[in-house]
Parts: sequence; structure tokens; C-alpha cells
Amino acid sequence: MTLQEAIAARHSVRKYIDKPIEENLIKILQEKVDECNKVGNLHIQLVTNEPKAFKGKMAYGTFCGVTNYFVMIGKKANDLSERVGYYGEQLVLLAQTLGLNTCWVGLTYNNIKDAYEKGNDEKLCCMIALGYGDDPGRNLRRKTVQQVSNASDITPAWFKKGGG
Repeated sequence: MTLQEAIAARHSVRKYIDKPIEENLIKILQEKVDECNKVGNLHIQLVTNEPKAFKGKMAYGTFCGVTNYFVMIGKKANDLSERVGYYGEQLVLLAQTLGLNTCWVGLTYNNIKDAYEKGNDEKLCCMIALGYGDDPGRNLRRKTVQQVSNASDITPAWFKKGGG
């Protein structure tokens, strides 16, 4: 699957089947996490085989079968949310090209502190659920850039650079 195909096919998935992610795919994902951390000055972590973070009824919908996820962490900074979004979307699209599904999760997860590391000067911004989805998805109406962005005229240097 190409990146363009991944962009078109990608959708949020909240229900996952009980199928472990193959080691070769975990290796590819971890290499991308390492790259994003280095280039984006982040502390993203890939957590696998950990079922507690998404157990039970959540504030925004219900997750089922989530045992793998990205923990989106970085040092506190004014541009942290932008960098997490930029590099997180790279991970999401890579996962899609590998046949995996994802869902960005803002507040509706349990903090399982022994599953990842977070320094006192760092912030956990969000998590991204990851795995084999139980939902084939559907095509959604696409929005224009103007409908989803209120960006200023000043483009951050790291964004222009294209992630490395």
C-alpha cells in the first residue's frame, strides 16, 4: 500500500481483533518511532501486549481489544502538540501501510505508568490505539484544508523540513 492509498483508506478504529502484531511489523514501527523521536525531539513509545490502558467504558465511546498503542510524550514546550500531531500522523499512516489500524485517543484511556516512561519535564499528550481492526471502515466525505485548519501564515521550520 502506498502512502497515498493509506491516506485514503485510513479511518479511526475502536474495536480490534485478538491477533498479535507480527515481530517484523513491530520492528518497522519501532524504527519509525526512533526516527520520529530523534528528528522531532520527542519521547514516543510503542507499547505492545498491554491490555489495561483501554479497558472498560471510556468517556468518549468504547474501545475493545486494544493491547497495543503509541504513547505520545515529549518535553513540555509551546510547539509540543504540533510535533506530536505531525509525527504521530506519520506513525498512523505507516501502520496503515502495514495493514494495521489506529485511533487517536485524547483523554479516554487509563494511565498505566509501568507500561511507559515519562519524565517530570515531559507531558503525555495522547495515545494512539494500534492493531488489527474489527471494522473494515467506509469512505467518508473529505474536508478541505480550510475546514480543518486555522494555521497562521508562519510555517514552523521543522514542518517545512518534512521530518528529516
